[in-house]
Amino acid sequence: MHDTIVRLADVWKTCNKIRAAAFRVGLNLWDFYRPLDPEGNSLISESKFVSILAGPLRSVIGLSDDEIAQVADYFRAQDGRILYHQLCQIIHGEDAGGRDKTSADCLLDACPPPPEPNCHKLDQWQLRRLCCLLATIAQRDIPLKPYFQDYELVAKNDGRITFAHFARILNYIGVLVSADDFNLLVRKFIKDSYTLDYVEFIKAVEAVKREGIQGLGPDYNNPAAVIDTTLPKIVRPEIEAGASTAPLGASEVFHPAMRCPKPSRQLLDLMLRVQEFVMQRRVRVSEFFRDYDPLNSGRISPQQFRRALDIMGFSAIMSDLEMLCVTRHYLDPNRPDRVCWRTFEDDCDQVFTTKELEKHPSVSAGGVAEAVGELSPVGSAAERGGPSSSELDLAQAALMRVRAACKERSIDLRPAFGEHDEHNNGHVSRAQVRRVLARLGVLPTPQQIRALETRYSDDCGFHYVALLDELEERPTESATIAGPALAPRRAHRSTVDPLETDIVQILAKIKGKMVREGLRPRDFLCQFDPRRELVIPRADFYRGLGAAGLSLSSREMDTLIEVFCAPGRRRFVEYDRFCSVVGEALTQGGLERAPSLEPVSHVPTIDSPLNFLNFEERNIAANALAKLAKFPDQLSNILEVFKDMDKERCGTIPRVSMERALCQRNLLQLVSARERDVLYKCFGYRRGCGDEVNYRAWCSALDVLFASSSQPC
Repeated sequence: MHDTIVRLADVWKTCNKIRAAAFRVGLNLWDFYRPLDPEGNSLISESKFVSILAGPLRSVIGLSDDEIAQVADYFRAQDGRILYHQLCQIIHGEDAGGRDKTSADCLLDACPPPPEPNCHKLDQWQLRRLCCLLATIAQRDIPLKPYFQDYELVAKNDGRITFAHFARILNYIGVLVSADDFNLLVRKFIKDSYTLDYVEFIKAVEAVKREGIQGLGPDYNNPAAVIDTTLPKIVRPEIEAGASTAPLGASEVFHPAMRCPKPSRQLLDLMLRVQEFVMQRRVRVSEFFRDYDPLNSGRISPQQFRRALDIMGFSAIMSDLEMLCVTRHYLDPNRPDRVCWRTFEDDCDQVFTTKELEKHPSVSAGGVAEAVGELSPVGSAAERGGPSSSELDLAQAALMRVRAACKERSIDLRPAFGEHDEHNNGHVSRAQVRRVLARLGVLPTPQQIRALETRYSDDCGFHYVALLDELEERPTESATIAGPALAPRRAHRSTVDPLETDIVQILAKIKGKMVREGLRPRDFLCQFDPRRELVIPRADFYRGLGAAGLSLSSREMDTLIEVFCAPGRRRFVEYDRFCSVVGEALTQGGLERAPSLEPVSHVPTIDSPLNFLNFEERNIAANALAKLAKFPDQLSNILEVFKDMDKERCGTIPRVSMERALCQRNLLQLVSARERDVLYKCFGYRRGCGDEVNYRAWCSALDVLFASSSQPC
């Protein structure tokens, strides 16, 4: 009896081992043994039974020969054959062929699951939400089966798990769901009052990974519940009909659906907007219609005409009805099924030129472009007929209030609005206007803000640049006019800049331009000398230097022409001699006569009268550089500080940044204020409207002085 109990325990342990392997890899013993029993009497020979467990399933299940022999002896019939049917029932339950299969693959019993109660069924909205939840869990690609297998080995369950342990597993693997979503999972996969079928849950997630949402079964085949997982939009018939929301009153909601519909426009206004669109974007209209008219008849179908309008981008400024109006206007009177696109092209191109102007000598060109240029912005108050008198009063009161607040507290609205102007077009949204004014403490009343929006808003948004221009105070003008205003006269320049008449400075300027940009004036001037006379007219000399990119003033150009003027031919300039002189910056001539001479490259200078130093200032600069040369960039690493302050990487920084950098390296106290001013003048550089310091030349001078002082005598 004792041996029988031990043997049953060993067989039960082996069955648990087979059951765990079947759940882990998803194998089915029915599929292996059923082909070996063609008669279906649930009996096979011992050799066939052992060949399966010791053959293809040995590496999967991992049974020893003794365990296989014990299982075979336990399920042996009286005639020596093996009842494999009993083993498969213990491992998997009843066979699926002709009988209802249980929900779990590892059930010990063969009882079918009870029918699902009606309280556990989900409606359309709950199915849609559960669909999204399962898709989200499947998208994270988390292996769920190992976590539930650990629970199976401990609890010896039949594919069910308690609600609490299911929640703990989801929390452990990082799937955090809300209480409502967890209730949906429970209602979908519940089996009794306290357990749910985790095998079905894993199958649903795996089906989503393989087949998408359609793998969840027929309950999810409804397109309204599966394909469109978002909630349906609320039916708004007034918006679909294009009705105005003005009767609802003022609103602080700026959704596009709340915008008032645009009023219908006349054909003349539409064509003016079309011409404005063409002129701003430099659209060549014929390029979009030519491909639809291979015979060049000037007529195409209305569908092709509409398609060309969409390609050109007219859908951004016109609605479908307005496009239909334009299409009907250009229909051929003889063939109503054709559109005269040549006529449309001529009307659009009037902003550039008037065709066949030679036939109408009395017509003044450019009138259409002026009319288009005077159009008000699209969607502005001027296009709608202008604001009413009450709106003007409210807008003026708001302007006075904003101006008083900005003047009293020294508020600059331009950078505040510029932070929200991503496209740098001078427009911000209505919500951003309220946000900026509230952040700066400028608080007009809601009615005043709406009056400002009515006055300065258009299709691009709120035009804050126009608001800032209105906020600027201007001097009061006199109500009486004494007489016609005299035209402003230019002040007569009594003195002439000596640099503009100094040929040495002019040539140095040209040589520096050639070295920095690699220009060769001969390539631009020789084309005006087809006969190789080595001289060209003055006008061609002007034109050639302008094409080369040598920006010289008129006085500098006159000085240059006078110096290189051809003797005996005052109208011509010796460009060959000019190119030879300025060509010394790139090459040095006559080297074949001096073979031992080493050529020196031309180094352009950026010196100007602004950084000219007299004898006393040169001595002060030399003494200051001698003090700072003891701490060059090799010791103080001051060049990195200069680069950090040079955000644009142009080689120059303002004087304030220069002093800040010297203070960070403890070099500011080495030189006095007088010495610093002289050094700033010595290394000064005019950039824009202010003077900056060339810190690269500064560091190079310190390195040269440090190297010369460190050499032994």
